[in-house]
Amino acid sequence: MTLFSPDPDTPCFAVILTSQRQINDIHYRLVSEKMLELASDQPGYLGSQYSLGEVDHLVTYWRTLAEAEAWRTLDTMCHLLSIGEKLWYEQYTLSSFELLKCEVFSPLPNGADTVYSSRFPRLQSKRGVLKILDMNQAGLLYDYVNQEKAFLAPWEPKRSDAYFSLETCRLRIKAMQREFLEDTGITLCFLSENEDKMLAYSHYSNLQRGVFQSCNLGYSLRESEQGKGIMNETLKLGIQYLHETMQIDRIQAAYMPRNAKSAEVLRKLGFKKEGLAKRYLNINGTWEDHVLTALVLR
Repeated sequence: MTLFSPDPDTPCFAVILTSQRQINDIHYRLVSEKMLELASDQPGYLGSQYSLGEVDHLVTYWRTLAEAEAWRTLDTMCHLLSIGEKLWYEQYTLSSFELLKCEVFSPLPNGADTVYSSRFPRLQSKRGVLKILDMNQAGLLYDYVNQEKAFLAPWEPKRSDAYFSLETCRLRIKAMQREFLEDTGITLCFLSENEDKMLAYSHYSNLQRGVFQSCNLGYSLRESEQGKGIMNETLKLGIQYLHETMQIDRIQAAYMPRNAKSAEVLRKLGFKKEGLAKRYLNINGTWEDHVLTALVLR
């Protein structure tokens, strides 16, 4: 969620996109963030509010009615909505309003970034810090994905050029933070002790509650850090947090049969083989078989 507080005594105008989704994926979130960035570049833009739930709300504020209407009818805006009609939206409304007065409550001190800043985990290990990245650390993620691009390519899905941009890295960090706050997953990045370099990446996704209490695990490591135990340290600390703090007691992971290093990492952590999935994931343009494993802590 993002919040903007208009001047409570100065009338302004708002454009509100209210929607319900058929599906929820990171591409929907990225397009929503892109829509907000686009709005911020338009004349008369004052700020925005954005929240996701059973019903999503994206609100932008404008100085004049003409500027609000220009945004509501902008060709690019209409194009993004048409994409949503085909891919995500079950239904939506796009409306314009005049805001005459509002009441504002904000307990945050001046300069505070977010009311959630203290909620994100930061775990100290012997050789570094395991954490959800801050927005000001987008450069670390950018360096990681670009410097390890060739090394990681055989083990990951094919990526578009946009994936490696600084803008996408910023959007990914926003998605990481939102995912954690919504209790749908957690991305923990292993940084050097002084937090000036990202060494490893771990993503606990598809977090399920209730009778399942499980998630899926994916991870990667810099080529220069291979063989040092960094991946084991990253995952061991992350799994401990998932189990003790988030009460997740089944973690599932899959690896390609030829990926001996990944198999050994999981074996040392106690993951057990549960089967072989034929043509399970599309990796680097090819449907690859994967060995299915799980760590059961019940």
